Amino acid sequence: MKTISNNSKKLFGVFSLIGILLTATVTIAQPTDSVGKGKASNKELKFPKNNFKINLSSLAFKSYSLYYERSLSRKISFSAGYRTMPSTNLGGLPLVKKLNEKFNDGDELLEGINRMEASGNAYTGEFRFYGGKKPGARGFYLALYGRYATFNHDYDYRFTSSSNSSVSIPINSKVQGFGGGLMLGKQWLIAKRVNLDVYILGAHYGKLTGTSNGLANLSSLSDNDKQNLKDDLEGVLIIKDKPLLSTTVNNQGITGKIDGPFAGVRGLGFSLGIAF
Repeated sequence: MKTISNNSKKLFGVFSLIGILLTATVTIAQPTDSVGKGKASNKELKFPKNNFKINLSSLAFKSYSLYYERSLSRKISFSAGYRTMPSTNLGGLPLVKKLNEKFNDGDELLEGINRMEASGNAYTGEFRFYGGKKPGARGFYLALYGRYATFNHDYDYRFTSSSNSSVSIPINSKVQGFGGGLMLGKQWLIAKRVNLDVYILGAHYGKLTGTSNGLANLSSLSDNDKQNLKDDLEGVLIIKDKPLLSTTVNNQGITGKIDGPFAGVRGLGFSLGIAF
């Protein structure tokens, strides 16, 4: 009986030791597994917080747009953009060239566009709110943006008097505008460090101010012709039955002031960028 008792004690001791070792192993394994999950979670939360992009669609209009986007949180970001367009004859744009080829019968609107030189700069700031489960600046987004822009237009305005004589007036317009709006878009991380940003559709509303001047000898025009010229110029920009341009016409040419609201559309474009 004594031998059995000793054997039982030995077996109990062995089983107890095994139990302690198993318990210790499980206890150690549990925090190790938790740490592993934490690492996986941290890895999931790691995403590119910076995006530097160029708007490829604007190149068709000889305009150059650069954007920098910074993630503020998991699904919210702030983007700052700059666009510039050097002095360009609008008739030389690819889209206008195609229209000229299609409507080659002396379309009045196209003839006017072909005679216009334009340049400008724009500064855009926007907050983006992304949807979807994946972290970072990807997925569908709603952008709340503001934009300040300056424009410079040179236009050869042609007026036909009541005596059927033609007068050419070189008009220079300098305009500033500030507005804000909303835009819907979607952004993909198409590679580890490459993203594609598509602007689907947006709209903005704001205010325009500026001047419009043209020096020319108009002494040959009658008072009635000068009034008709004034009416023609003020009829170019009208919003809600209100002309944005108020002009004065005299023998030395025209002077004008631009002041009023404006509305615009933004979208149908895409940018390619580097994420880091």
